[in-house]
Amino acid sequence: MTRDETEDLRSGAATDDLETAAEPAAAETTQPTSDWRELLAQRRFTAARQAYFVTGEPEPRVKSALAALADVEDLVHERSFAKAIERIERLEVPAAIVPWDALVADLRVLEEAAKELDKRDPDAAAAVLARLDGSTWFPAERHTQLGTVGIYDSELAKAQAEFEAAISIDPRHYRALTNLGNVALEQGRVDEAIEHYQAALKLNEEFANAHHNLGVAYRRKGHLNKSVKSLRRAQRSQQRHDAAVARESLGKWTGKSGSKYLKWLLWGAAAIGVYFILKSAGYI
Repeated sequence: MTRDETEDLRSGAATDDLETAAEPAAAETTQPTSDWRELLAQRRFTAARQAYFVTGEPEPRVKSALAALADVEDLVHERSFAKAIERIERLEVPAAIVPWDALVADLRVLEEAAKELDKRDPDAAAAVLARLDGSTWFPAERHTQLGTVGIYDSELAKAQAEFEAAISIDPRHYRALTNLGNVALEQGRVDEAIEHYQAALKLNEEFANAHHNLGVAYRRKGHLNKSVKSLRRAQRSQQRHDAAVARESLGKWTGKSGSKYLKWLLWGAAAIGVYFILKSAGYI
């Protein structure tokens, strides 16, 4: 593997897939006989919600809480930890089906660890993750971040074990699948890497990192047309993500809370304009 290819690969894996604004992942299939409480205890929030719908139980607060948990699961997949916390906080009187404060605390730890990984400091990230024990409400994400620590430390066997553990808990964790593909590609198992990338894209077809690394894998196979197609798709997906982030930032300024600050900003700009007009006319 050339140095450029290695850097491309590790950029996709080691940064743990900088958040990209992912489309909702494909629904996780659940057997109708599954007990939603058991699935909840297994930290499988989307599956628990689907199982609850099958039961036909009418409790609105439970339905609302499970819907929020499913949203949180999707947001964690895309590393949007702050949004996940906001989603929980929007629940007015959540059903006491999970310890909500513990979930928020876990999300804050994962967010802190992700920031350390973004700074390429695996030791600091590992120290933060050590604060989460086996009872964390987001074990798949914890394993995924620990796998990224292994990537940084060049411990590929450890990284692979962590990513596999994440997928065994949460088969919809497309970042873990992508990172498992990255390990396979680093070890020369190109066909296996391609399978992992394709599986990740079935869950989130807009995941730019999976498209990019799939392009790298195709290039290793000599499939240049497929490589170019995947790399271009990665670029388009990243552009859509960046545009979504820009729209969200603009929305903060044009929303109810942001409009107040925007109004004062415009008034300030107008005052400065009047000042210079009067000064140029000799009145000041």
